[in-house]
Amino acid sequence: MIFNLSGLLSGTLGESRQHEIENEQLTVADRLLTHINGPIYLIRTDRTVILDADITAVTQETCSRCLEAAPVNIRVKMDEEFYPLNMDLMNHLDSNSQDNDHYYDPALIIDKRNVLDLTEGLGQALVAAIPIAPLCKDECLGICAICAANRNLIDCSCPQSRWDLPWKSLDNLVDKGAESAG
Repeated sequence: MIFNLSGLLSGTLGESRQHEIENEQLTVADRLLTHINGPIYLIRTDRTVILDADITAVTQETCSRCLEAAPVNIRVKMDEEFYPLNMDLMNHLDSNSQDNDHYYDPALIIDKRNVLDLTEGLGQALVAAIPIAPLCKDECLGICAICAANRNLIDCSCPQSRWDLPWKSLDNLVDKGAESAG
């Protein structure tokens, strides 16, 4: 996702461009992000380029309930400000007058060839938008805590009461407590 911004940077203040990301894929932090789509709007300011994007993508995760593969749809609204290293195209501006804040994040740089590489910044935003506990479907029943069967596929006959599961061995203590209180 690389864009040449020479025309935009040499244009007038407030000039804008629209681009479309269509069916791209990206690997970030060992995660494959596919079907990356969405519009990107770029606006020239006096010293920077503002990006406004609404991006969707799909990744494969593990369902947090049943542990089966689960496709996860991701949507990111991205608003970022990018700083050009080549200030020559920015008309009347003195390159020494710019802020040096952009040097802290190399993902926010427009390089000396006036190329904006969105790969790093967009990848970070998409990975951050992946849910912590993804589900294969909203009504996922998960796995049985006793027999480990996928309850979406098999209707097991294991007891489902919370009391019946980990606390079964404490039944005698409850009975003894009731006897001593009475």
